Amino acid sequence: MDAIYVRQSIDKKDSISIETQTELCIKEIPAGHSYTVYSDKGYSGSNLNRPEFQRILTDVKAGKIERIITYRLDRISRSVLDFANLVELFEKHGVSFNSTMEKFDTSTPIGRAMLNITMVFAQLERETIQQRIRDNYYSRGEKGMYLGGPAPFGFSKTKIKTDNGTLKMLEVNPDTMRTLRRLYTMYGDDLMTLGTIARVLNTEKVPSPNGADWDSCKVSRILRNPVSVMADAEVYRYYRNRGCKFTNEPSDFTLGKGCYLYGKREGHERKYTDVTDHTLSLAPHDGVIPSDLFLRCQYRLDGNRQIDNRKRSQITWLTGLLKCGKCGHSVVPKSSYNGRYRYLYCTGRTMYSCCDVEQNLGALKTVEAIIEGRIFIWAERYSDLKSCAGTAENKARNKLLCRIEEIDLGIKKLIDLAVETNDITAKYLNEKISALETERRALEEEAVKLSNGRHDSLTKEICDIQDEWDSLDIPKKNRIASLLISRIRLFNNEIEIGWNYDFDVG
Repeated sequence: MDAIYVRQSIDKKDSISIETQTELCIKEIPAGHSYTVYSDKGYSGSNLNRPEFQRILTDVKAGKIERIITYRLDRISRSVLDFANLVELFEKHGVSFNSTMEKFDTSTPIGRAMLNITMVFAQLERETIQQRIRDNYYSRGEKGMYLGGPAPFGFSKTKIKTDNGTLKMLEVNPDTMRTLRRLYTMYGDDLMTLGTIARVLNTEKVPSPNGADWDSCKVSRILRNPVSVMADAEVYRYYRNRGCKFTNEPSDFTLGKGCYLYGKREGHERKYTDVTDHTLSLAPHDGVIPSDLFLRCQYRLDGNRQIDNRKRSQITWLTGLLKCGKCGHSVVPKSSYNGRYRYLYCTGRTMYSCCDVEQNLGALKTVEAIIEGRIFIWAERYSDLKSCAGTAENKARNKLLCRIEEIDLGIKKLIDLAVETNDITAKYLNEKISALETERRALEEEAVKLSNGRHDSLTKEICDIQDEWDSLDIPKKNRIASLLISRIRLFNNEIEIGWNYDFDVG
């Protein structure tokens, strides 16, 4: 028996219909010869999970089919690997293959070779089309166009006419913007947890984006989206430090525009969590959430991700922050034999045998006291930042930070050039790098002076931390430490603190 296989992904004007494919295949069958038509409509050729195709494979294995006829090779599969396995299966069961468009006889070696070559080019064409679609999609983001899908919470979609045609963009939705502003205030200023925020909104019957109940994931996803932030140099720096690419220059981050963040992620990853190699573009609409409030929320969310995926330690408030300065593995507390003393040990040595650091890295209480003192110094130097600086000072400071980012990019480019040039040119480039570094230091000093009186991404609980510290429990101290500190590297005789904020505490 002959088997005719036809497939059509979607109905389009330029696509050949199931009926036409069937008619062309029937012409290949001698008069009076029996055949069965297997038809999959609405299924892609990217995989073999199609009802009728699975049925034809079952009949092949049962010995019911002698020959398979199709309109084109890509009706069977667009994957070279899948098709190679299918050809092997057909040969095993004595089934030949015929295409009405590409005349191949799979019973001969040259026919099989030509078949595989054709499939290689079919897959290449498919991947080229995918890449072209993806490039076009991202180019729209670079031009400030909204990339599609439902409008983010707090906004609605609109269209404006430009010289280049109709441009899709976002505008504030007054019905939901009030709730969006409230979300950032509840999380960034009032320090409510994501779960508490969700419960409050559900109790008040505040409509959610899709009409379902609020939950912590939904609140987190909205807070993570930079579409509403009034982007400035510190927003640029935040996403640069997290591995983002940019379509705008640092100097463009002075207008308070919102941002589009887009890029490929794995299916199991939540949106906006890992933004490495994602692209950030300035949007044409104005931002509505101040950058310092937005960043306060981001740092809290970053801390949540680090803390929630591990068991909270009830021993020390430094849990999750301590790292071995030599191997980079976590440092954990352990008790002495009588339980009176607690010391810090490198897991790279005790668990993985990959570190030769001394057996312990100091007494826990001693390390806590040192970190505690550094936090107090940090808070004292920032104690005058409770009031917000004037608009003119903010603009001046942001302009300085943008220039610093431009200098960093320039230094990086010059270093790359210096590696590839001769000694004379490298000497000139090194002088340019030195000059840029001098300018950068001067700009940083001026930016620090302008920071006086600025809130600068701090939470309210930092203000009087030294007076309240002893009354705080371990989770509360851990949250404050995680807000201020990215990691603590322990060496035998030294402690190195990585702060979340660019400020020298001495």
